[in-house]
Amino acid sequence: MVDTLAPYIPALAQGFVLTLFYFALGTVGSMVLGLPVALALGSSSFIVRFPTVAFVEFFRNTPLLVQLFWLHFALPALTGFNTTAQQTGGIALVIVMTAYMAEVYRAGFNSVARGQHEAALALGFNPRQRWWLIVIPQALAMTMPAIGNTLVSLLKATAILSILAVPELMRTTSRISDYTADPILFYSVAALIYIGSGLALASGLHRLEVRLNRWRHR
Repeated sequence: MVDTLAPYIPALAQGFVLTLFYFALGTVGSMVLGLPVALALGSSSFIVRFPTVAFVEFFRNTPLLVQLFWLHFALPALTGFNTTAQQTGGIALVIVMTAYMAEVYRAGFNSVARGQHEAALALGFNPRQRWWLIVIPQALAMTMPAIGNTLVSLLKATAILSILAVPELMRTTSRISDYTADPILFYSVAALIYIGSGLALASGLHRLEVRLNRWRHR
């Protein structure tokens, strides 16, 4: 088994590095873009709130596979703007995870006690200071478990990029297993890599959650 696996370790490692790249892209993109989207979800303006809700619900309630095909094949036909498979995969992950992250943020904002807003007003904080210094830090601390679950889901979702022939871990595993006619070995190795990565990610996020909770209760 080791002799069969050894020649393909570099290729699997390259695929895993690409998986981590897409995971990092989706994480940073969704956590940054999810914040203004979440704020728009809570806007009192119908003109702002309605399209934002439509965006979030559309991408949360349609399969990522359909979105990948639509972005890669239908959108260029409609707009004339073409993207490579790698670019489509990155865009799709960021957009979809932004919709999920926005809902996580929104739930966190709603969980911050009304008294916190009132205390900030009593201290003379303007709305910007109230959100950045009081509401957002507390909301992030309270939503860390949900953020962690979303990021673990993102890590697994990168595997679907293989459908566009993006050479991440799953696509690389599929090609090697077809070449060697040993799918059990290589898919088992891929599963172990995903499991190990997921556990490491969950552990790191749990430690961050503990630190944030300690800060919040000081």
